[in-house]
Amino acid sequence: MTFEQRAELRRNFTASLPLWRHPLIGYLLSILLVSLLGWGQQALDGWIGGGGIYFAGSLLLLPVLFIATFWGTMPSLFTVLLGALYIDYFFIGYNQSISWQHWEDGLRILPFFISGITIAIITSQRERARWQTLIAEQELKEYAAELEVSNQKLEDANQTKDRFLSIASHELKTPITTIRGQAQLALRRLAKQDGEMNVSDMHTALERINEQTMRLTTLIEELLDVSSLRTGKMALNKSKLNINELCQQVVDDQNLLTGRHIELKLSPKEVMVSVDRDRIEQVLINLVGNAVKYSPEGSVVQVCVERKWRKALIHVRDHGKGIAPDQLEKVFDTFYRTPDAEASTKKGLGLGLSISKEIIERHEGRIWCESQPGQGSEFFVELPLK
Repeated sequence: MTFEQRAELRRNFTASLPLWRHPLIGYLLSILLVSLLGWGQQALDGWIGGGGIYFAGSLLLLPVLFIATFWGTMPSLFTVLLGALYIDYFFIGYNQSISWQHWEDGLRILPFFISGITIAIITSQRERARWQTLIAEQELKEYAAELEVSNQKLEDANQTKDRFLSIASHELKTPITTIRGQAQLALRRLAKQDGEMNVSDMHTALERINEQTMRLTTLIEELLDVSSLRTGKMALNKSKLNINELCQQVVDDQNLLTGRHIELKLSPKEVMVSVDRDRIEQVLINLVGNAVKYSPEGSVVQVCVERKWRKALIHVRDHGKGIAPDQLEKVFDTFYRTPDAEASTKKGLGLGLSISKEIIERHEGRIWCESQPGQGSEFFVELPLK
């Protein structure tokens, strides 16, 4: 624990003490107790008869002990000083002074003074030991909390690893099996051809091999993106652009690729941002692609660009099954797929939204989802304006 942490711990502990434990209360109470017990000491001396060398002010050690117990070292030293002054004034005499000619008077104060200082020192040691114990307990609690967090992270990492192995083995197995089957089929057909080759069959086999190879490439790129983003090795090549134009391009491309109707509503004014064009395009393609993938064939996907305050806001809405409230936060977790997505025939590693979240946050923006089961989902991307 650093010095600053110890000082903060001391301040917190002091602030948590009840009002009556405040040092000022100790100083004020010491005056009252010294006065009362000093008067009692005078009455005791009168009963004994006075005279002789004896332990003057023995009762005045009680306030020192009491103040030291509840208010600490400094108020107890103040009580010792008050007690010494009281003894000097009322027991030795106002008109006398402690000197070498009156050494016996000094001896009457010395036992009280030494005893009071001893009590204050012992209290100081006790207070230090208490603080050391408190700090040790706090350090143990923090260490235990850190261990608990570390254990939870390890458990989460282990679950993520198991989920990744399960999903990856399934996702990678399908294209590899297809590629292998089509290659073997093509080889058998080639072996059976005597002279002429059926170009149509070979074209179909090669097309399927190409499709599955592209799918494998996409899976590998997603895994590499996750690794690069998590390790901070992915550099952002930012440039100024109009987000209206980028959204228009993405929607046009998705219209051609999917054949689905995608509505686009752009901001009437330019929405200039400073971003990595390729990475933001990757996010938009992922959001629009998911909206198309997980919504009915005849439904409309809506994309809207707005300018709000100093932010650019993009939202992509679909009319699919929607996402349950308890799954909204998880959809951005690595390798997470909703139960509906798992049950569907749509394939994926569950990395798209996780990568999108990392990219947007590295642009100092934010991404979130709003959804109700049966009413579709709407994903929002917020980026700072240039």
